[in-house]
Amino acid sequence: MLLSRKTSIAARIATAFVVGAALLAGALIAAPAAYAGTNDYPAKWKNIARDSTFDTWGEYNRECTSWVAWRLHGHNKFEMPFHANAGQWGSKAKKLGYTVNATPAIGSVAYWDTSTRSHVAWVEAVNPDNTVTIEEYNIGGSGRYDEATIPIASPTGYIHFQDLATSFADRSYVAYKGNVYRMAGGAPLFVSTWVQYGKKPVGLATAKQWAALKQVPADGTYVVGATSGKIYRVAGGAPIYISSWDAVGGEQPSVKIADADITNAGLTTASHWTHLSKYPADKTYVVAMPSNKIYQINGGAADPIADWASVGGQQPAVQIGDDDITNAGAASSSPYAHLMGAFPTHVLSITGHTKVNSRLTAHLGSWKGDAVHIRWLRNGVTIPHQHASTLKLTSKSKKATISVQITVTKANFRTEVLTSPVTAAIRK
Repeated sequence: MLLSRKTSIAARIATAFVVGAALLAGALIAAPAAYAGTNDYPAKWKNIARDSTFDTWGEYNRECTSWVAWRLHGHNKFEMPFHANAGQWGSKAKKLGYTVNATPAIGSVAYWDTSTRSHVAWVEAVNPDNTVTIEEYNIGGSGRYDEATIPIASPTGYIHFQDLATSFADRSYVAYKGNVYRMAGGAPLFVSTWVQYGKKPVGLATAKQWAALKQVPADGTYVVGATSGKIYRVAGGAPIYISSWDAVGGEQPSVKIADADITNAGLTTASHWTHLSKYPADKTYVVAMPSNKIYQINGGAADPIADWASVGGQQPAVQIGDDDITNAGAASSSPYAHLMGAFPTHVLSITGHTKVNSRLTAHLGSWKGDAVHIRWLRNGVTIPHQHASTLKLTSKSKKATISVQITVTKANFRTEVLTSPVTAAIRK
C-alpha cells in the first residue's frame, strides 16, 4: 500500500525530474534481474526504513508501487512511465493507452482503488481455479514482501503494461478459455489440478495462438505420469507405454503430465482431454525393440510389415517395445491399453453342394471367447435372418454366388470383418 507524504511533494517532484532525465538519457540506474517468487528487492531499498528514500522510478522504498516498478523492470523489461499512488495507477495507465481490464495475465499489475484500499501487486501466475498468485509489498504497512493467492475478481482490475510473452515450449503452462494446459510436443495437455505440479506461471493463449498449436503431441515425445512415474512415448497421438528408461537407451527429455491425461486419452465428451488419442492414428509406423520388427497401425492395432521396401521405403517411425506388441489389447486399466489387440489371421471357407435345397457349411476357424456375428451373402447382399454356421439354399439363390461374412469383436481389440471366397453359381 502506498500513501504519499504531502510534506514530500517537492522532493518527489524533484526526484521525478531527475529520474525522467535519466530515462531520456538512457542512463537508467542499473539493477540486477528480478525473479518471480523471490524477494529480490534490492538491499539498498529493502534494508533501510520504509519511505526513507525514492527508488529509481520515483516511488518510496518498500512500498507496493516500488516493488511492482522493480518487478516490471527486472522481469517484464518495462520501465514505469509515471509514478503515483497505487490507487491512481489504473486511471493513469488507461489515459496513457495501456489496456486496463478484469482479465489477468502473467506480468500484469493487479490494482485496488476502493474507499478502503489503494494497492498494486505483480501477477506471478494465473491459476486454473479462478485465482491469481501475486507478489506484493507493504501489506498492512509492514514494508515487507509477500506472496499470496487470491480470487481473480478480488482486485479492481489488471493493468497490462507489457505482459510476459506466453511461451509454448515444452513444459510451459498456458491457459485458454478458463482451462490450464501443459505443453508437450507442441500440444497442450490438460492440467486438472496443481497438486501434482505446484503452482506455476501460466501464459494466456489467444484464439489465433491456440489454433496454431498441434492437436496432439509430436511423434516421439516422452511424457511421464506425475504420480505414477510411468513413462509413455507418443506415437500417432497416443501414449505408448515404455517399461523403463533402459528400454530406450537411458533417460530422455520428457514432460511430466497428470496421469489423468493418460487415463482420459481420447475422451471426446470433454474437449480438454482430446489432446492425446486413445490409440495411434492409422498409417503410423512403429518399430518394436529389441526385435526391430516393423509395424503399421491400422484401426488402433499394429500390423506387421515384412520390411521397409514393402511400403515404398523407410518411413518415419516411433521406437516402442516388443512388450507393447505382446500386451496389445490389454484392459483399459493397464498402461499397455493404448494399442488395440489384433486377432490372428483366419481364412474362411464354405463346403457343401452348390445346388438348391442343399445345405452349405461355413468354416470360420477358432474364435474362442470372442463375439462372432455371422452373415450369409447372396451376390454380395445380406440374406435376411441367416446367422447360423449353415445355410439351406432356396430357389432364390439359383444362379447366384454365396459367401459368408463374420464380424468378430472383443474388448480392446480391433474389430475384424472377414469374408469368405464366393461359391460357384448355385444350380437348380
